[in-house]
Amino acid sequence: MQYVYEETSSLDERCYANFDLTPEILMEHAGLALARSVKKKLTCKKSALFVCGMGNNGADGIVAARILHGAYNVSVYLPYELKSELAKLQLARAKKVGVVIVNELIDADIYIDALFGAGLNRPLDAFTCKLLETLNAKQGYKIACDIPSGILSDLTLNSVVFQAHETITMGALKLGLLNDNVKDAVGKIKIANLGIARNQYEIPSTTFLLRKSDLKLPIRMKKNTNKGTFGHVAIVQGSKEGAARLAGMGAFHFGAGLVTLLGEKPKKLPIYLMSSETLPKNANVIVAGMGLEMPFDEVALKTLLLANTLPLVIDASLSHHPLITQIIASKKPVVLTPHPKEFSAILELICKEKISVEMIQQNRFKHAKRFSLAFPHVVLVLKGANTIIAHNGELFINTYGMPSLAKGGSGDVMSGMIGALLAQGYTPKDAAIHASLAHALVSQKFTCNNFALTPIDICKGLKWL
Repeated sequence: MQYVYEETSSLDERCYANFDLTPEILMEHAGLALARSVKKKLTCKKSALFVCGMGNNGADGIVAARILHGAYNVSVYLPYELKSELAKLQLARAKKVGVVIVNELIDADIYIDALFGAGLNRPLDAFTCKLLETLNAKQGYKIACDIPSGILSDLTLNSVVFQAHETITMGALKLGLLNDNVKDAVGKIKIANLGIARNQYEIPSTTFLLRKSDLKLPIRMKKNTNKGTFGHVAIVQGSKEGAARLAGMGAFHFGAGLVTLLGEKPKKLPIYLMSSETLPKNANVIVAGMGLEMPFDEVALKTLLLANTLPLVIDASLSHHPLITQIIASKKPVVLTPHPKEFSAILELICKEKISVEMIQQNRFKHAKRFSLAFPHVVLVLKGANTIIAHNGELFINTYGMPSLAKGGSGDVMSGMIGALLAQGYTPKDAAIHASLAHALVSQKFTCNNFALTPIDICKGLKWL
């Protein structure tokens, strides 16, 4: 896992105070890191244009241009009058070594956006919006310095955002780079070293970026075992029985020893799934909500879910039903797996807050964290382009999901996978983290076109992780 920060200016200040690393030293290292990334795309026949702003982000770009000048064809475009004293100093140095300063936006093979960093706190003016639109329309490779211009410090977006193929962010990961609404704008994210090791630059954070190496699969280490060793997942079947079947397949393929669908016996059922009208006595977890069309027998479902101590995985239809308030109030261990529309319904039912999907998507992290602090016994899995697992104020961000997962049934499989890990002894938080990671990584291993992945492919792909 890697730490993620809402802002890193306090980390810079800590470097100044604790390590006597001046802003200029950090800037030189930022410029060097940016130059190295630009250099990888440059040849003697290619050119790079640094589009630099009036502050220290622009100064980082000027430093990078100075470092590359002489060996490569680079130039700097300054659309504004410089305000930062460090930027003025770096410009003077760049001019002394002969860096070309142009007066207009010229064509290049590589464009570097060094206009605004992570501290941007105001909407951009018409001139800047037009500049970004022109840059976005240009052919060529695009690199953002620190963060693509147009992403504001409160995680909202300007009307136009620089569309980067690659972002070189300074010092540490910024939360603004990981929101759903910028996934198409940030490209590949690289973290620049600022002259000090990351474990010294960083301090502990409650927000984490999940890495592939964090995945803990339910590998069976003991040899003296039986099917009961690996738990029994009970899945409530609704009128849309295919959803429960997919959840059951996800649970079985992810290691559960036994999986039973609760309700009327479905017409078609994989031979490894069982069916029962009542809750098995040896069940370890209940998964419910998927395919559960309303109206349904509320009294029977309430009894099934709450008249025991079993942990719950709650998905889909139950997000919109008042029964969700009683489930949360019961204080049972619960994993919720909503998409943004379902999360909006949960917030209205439980918190009496009307927050639109659009508002949630503007700052998913804020709403997920608030909810997790209000209900520390609940693990929230907020699905999206970058899935968020929130628990007791901690956020775990999974960026591995692919567009191929945007299919009906994909979420049902993941709910079953979470249930499988709970049945095998994972904590609710760990079950959510590792099921989410495995679910996303399967989509990356699917090497054919990105529109044909099916929920069954996900189940089958788990065996290759």
